Amino acid sequence: MKSIKWKMVFIYFTLVFIVMIISGTYIIVMTDSKETRNAEEELKQCAVYVEEQIVREYDNPDDFQKGFDNFFIVRSSMRNIQANILDKNGNTIASSVSSDKSSFMSYNNSTVISALAGKESFESNKKYMDFNSQVKDWITFGHPVFNDSGEVEYIIYVQIDGEEIKNNIMTIAGIIAVSVVIAFVITGILGIIFSTTITRPIALLTKKANQLAHGRKFERVPVKSNDEIGQLTRSFNYMASELRKTLSELENENNKLEIVVNNMTDGILAFDYFGKLIHANSVCKELLGYTTETLTLRKFLAETNMSNISLVPNVISETIIKRDDLYLSISYIPYGQKEVIDVLGFKTKDTFEGLVVVLQDITKHRRLDEMRREFVANVSHEIRTPLTTIKSYTETLIDGAIDEKEIAVEFLRIINSAADRVAFLAKDLLDLSHLDNKQMKFNFERVNIIGILRDCVTQNYIAAQNKNQDILFNVPDDMEYMVNADVGRITQVFNNVISNAMKYSPENTVIKIYTEEDRDFCYIKIKDNGIGIPKDDLERIFERFYRVDKARSRAMGGNGLGLSIAKEIMEGHRGRIEAKSSLGEGTEMILKFPKA
Repeated sequence: MKSIKWKMVFIYFTLVFIVMIISGTYIIVMTDSKETRNAEEELKQCAVYVEEQIVREYDNPDDFQKGFDNFFIVRSSMRNIQANILDKNGNTIASSVSSDKSSFMSYNNSTVISALAGKESFESNKKYMDFNSQVKDWITFGHPVFNDSGEVEYIIYVQIDGEEIKNNIMTIAGIIAVSVVIAFVITGILGIIFSTTITRPIALLTKKANQLAHGRKFERVPVKSNDEIGQLTRSFNYMASELRKTLSELENENNKLEIVVNNMTDGILAFDYFGKLIHANSVCKELLGYTTETLTLRKFLAETNMSNISLVPNVISETIIKRDDLYLSISYIPYGQKEVIDVLGFKTKDTFEGLVVVLQDITKHRRLDEMRREFVANVSHEIRTPLTTIKSYTETLIDGAIDEKEIAVEFLRIINSAADRVAFLAKDLLDLSHLDNKQMKFNFERVNIIGILRDCVTQNYIAAQNKNQDILFNVPDDMEYMVNADVGRITQVFNNVISNAMKYSPENTVIKIYTEEDRDFCYIKIKDNGIGIPKDDLERIFERFYRVDKARSRAMGGNGLGLSIAKEIMEGHRGRIEAKSSLGEGTEMILKFPKA
């Protein structure tokens, strides 16, 4: 019986059963006692009547029977009472039951014996045989009749049938039994209703609590009363509402934290006290190159060659490792302090609860650092070469070569060319600085990009003829691609790309320039028949000072900044510049412009 509902019904049944049994027993006992007293009163009254109206009226005992006949005709209400007049020996002299003296009986029970002793006496529920030889339960009363000397002369012995009283008691008991059954049925119905009234809200609260514990959607429990159950329901609804708010806030914070962690560019690994992985974001797999599902702290430390690392709570340890082409900075961050009981039973806080490992890809920083060093070296070299030329030829002129006019003029021409080279380098570096710092202002206007390209082709046409090259640009005169652009800067880009095509193409070749468009963009494509670019170098040609063939590029007068500047200008126009090339098959430069 685990349910409180059936416990309450059982208690209710037990209470009603006890009350009904006690009440029924009391009713039966009191009824039996009352009926017995009434019977005794009737017997006593009957004995008095017999003494007064028969014994005292008739002097001759032989006339007592005649007196009985007349007495019971008058006292019809006492027909259920048997009266007898006995002598001193207990023999019947006269009887109200029979006038046949041969059927008279002798009595020697305790009632008669007490009466013979001069005391009235009652006796109930004793089985005796009547005149009809039937054994019944009788209630008897013995009344002594005294003579003038104070001696017992006669005994009036009256008895009444106790079966009727017993039947009445049994009837009452049956009624009580039926009442108990009916009371049990009513008690069961009311008990179930009553217990259901109490347990149904509790069961509903239990169901809602389980739903809340399993994270399912919670609906308010209806309040149907103002008693303690209603107050409990209101308190539960309030608690659930506040708990839902708290859980929602925690979930939002966890979601924010999860989004932040999963979208970080750094890898995050979290291990518990036993070295088991409890969290890893998606970046870890990319940085480590393998799945983290079976990763443990011991395995991770072994793979990063940090098996002997000494970890101290709240102290960050860092290291840098190289994995394939990546440089990883690894930070080990122990968190929390765990209590440990030493051999003496004292608690100490000398170990951590877990470890957070932060993986940071510093490859780009390493490459940028290398590029910075390379950039400084290239700038130094590009400036040192013309300055060395200027200084050496100037010293030669000072030492006396200035007196020879032809030699002096040739030296001054070389000095002027070197100075121009330094000036061009300074200008390109200044442009790059302005582009990097967003200081270069573009004067955008709506122009026909085909017209700008045509002018650039015209400017480079003579230089191409001097190298026995031909520029093929078959575009109708009325073609227009309208874009928003800074004419000067776009001209700088076109001239740079066309001059590179001419510079790196041999003589007697054709440089093709053609255009394409789609719904949103127009494309300018410039293809040469030069030496081409290796696949490994193709992605780096837009880096500053990068040259595929450094010696050849310097011999042709390039400083390695032209394509870098062109890329920055195109991005400033929300466009792009790309290169397609294969070694020995020439290069195709593609310039992409958004339409106005």
